[in-house]
Amino acid sequence: MEIFVYRGEWGLPSIDYECSRLLAYLKFAGAKVTVNFNGNPFSSPNGMLPYMIADGKKIAGYGRIVEHLVAAGIGPPTATARAENVADESSQHATQINGYMQYVQENLHPYFMYMLWGDPKNVDTTRTVYAKRIPIPFNFYCPRKYVLRTNDITQSLVGFSLEDSIEFHDVAEFQHNAKTCLNWVAARLEESRWFTGDRPTEVDALLYGYLSVLLKLTLPNNVLQNHIRQCPKLMQFVDRTTATYFAKEGFNSFTASGHAGNGQQKGSSTGSPNDTSSSSSASGGERSEKSGNDTTFHTGQQQDPDDGPKERRKRYILSGLVATVAMLGYAVLNGILTLPSDRSHGDFLHYDDPGDYDDDDN
Repeated sequence: MEIFVYRGEWGLPSIDYECSRLLAYLKFAGAKVTVNFNGNPFSSPNGMLPYMIADGKKIAGYGRIVEHLVAAGIGPPTATARAENVADESSQHATQINGYMQYVQENLHPYFMYMLWGDPKNVDTTRTVYAKRIPIPFNFYCPRKYVLRTNDITQSLVGFSLEDSIEFHDVAEFQHNAKTCLNWVAARLEESRWFTGDRPTEVDALLYGYLSVLLKLTLPNNVLQNHIRQCPKLMQFVDRTTATYFAKEGFNSFTASGHAGNGQQKGSSTGSPNDTSSSSSASGGERSEKSGNDTTFHTGQQQDPDDGPKERRKRYILSGLVATVAMLGYAVLNGILTLPSDRSHGDFLHYDDPGDYDDDDN
């Protein structure tokens, strides 16, 4: 099994909340899965990352990937049962975990998506961050999928479209719910290191996906970032998780040098380009150490199987053909070129004489 995600920035393992959530899930569960940071969303079944290749099939989206992992006996990470009836407590604990995740997603997710992909002040910044992680020419339109998904959220929940004037972007309730959710999470973390106790669970993976991006991504209008900075426990949660589980996978293009600047992940060995750095943690454990039997996180030199030299060449040729057809179509529609008619079947194209110049009789 191999999972493809966006490469990170700002010292994080990934720029994308769903990719970071999945990576945290894998670390917490002690999964033995290969992770590739050079994912191409165009190769994904839904046009987004993360996606996984397992048994020759592609599986896209966090939910479907986790379903496949659970069926394969990987995760989810859970706290240790302490009651005599372990099965009953495990079932009850799983129900609580699902309830916590549902609450977070219902209250934090809408404003999170709007702030990144709907706010006119922020959307260009977010699009640029993603475009730098997507190969040309897909970086021009793949981020659009996130905008469309955000538009579906705003239309279904508050009744406005992102194309509407900013005056109609009524997100006050979104913002209030998000801040209330963050306050609730911070209060829970006051009592313990992790959300449900002394070991991380799937809720912590979800929270890391959201909080890491909110805290590290610099946006012109990042209301939630300012709120998180006023909650020390939330900042400590992000920093502790990153340092404990992603010390080697965190990437920063501004401080990377040498091999790291060419795509190698921060902290990886400086051997051959095909070397991989393996890091692991026991399920729910606190330590991250090298082990060849645990999760393999690629250094970033590896390529998506659908993004090799032949595929890139085909993509560039296709891009050129599309651009040529678009220019010809524009010329025909605007009368610059005319197609051959029955009366002039000997000619291929005619240039129309605009006749807007003066004849020189001299």
